Amino acid sequence: MHRHACGRGHYWDCEGGAIRDGDTLPSECICFDHGVLMEDGDHSQCTIEILTCPEHLAGQAGSPDATEQVDGDRMEDGFVPLKIPDAEMLQDWADNKEPCIGFCFMCGHIIPTVDDLIPGTSSHNCAEGLAFDARIRNERGGRPAGG
Repeated sequence: MHRHACGRGHYWDCEGGAIRDGDTLPSECICFDHGVLMEDGDHSQCTIEILTCPEHLAGQAGSPDATEQVDGDRMEDGFVPLKIPDAEMLQDWADNKEPCIGFCFMCGHIIPTVDDLIPGTSSHNCAEGLAFDARIRNERGGRPAGG
């Protein structure tokens, strides 16, 4: 058994197969980091795939609130709130002619250089990134999010 993160703000346990976007039947879960089945070995420290949990998947069919954003106060501890960029934000990033190293899913802005990251982490040095880093440091007894 392994875990997935549901886009609705919680984690869920998976027994080896899950329904992915566009599919109607479950497919086997593969570890992003190792390229093997999630059920082969311990992948508890590996990248977690974000998939809608079976309960929310069942409730989404025809539901007008299927894309409802999750309130940060209702999220499980340890769940990172990310903003899914709208098409305009992503187009702005794609049209950007200046060098950049990425896009911050917490604040929705382009990250121009590594100097725009919180030192010792891979978190953007924005208000949301600083709040996230402070929370992680607190949970880790002072160690940074990237440490």
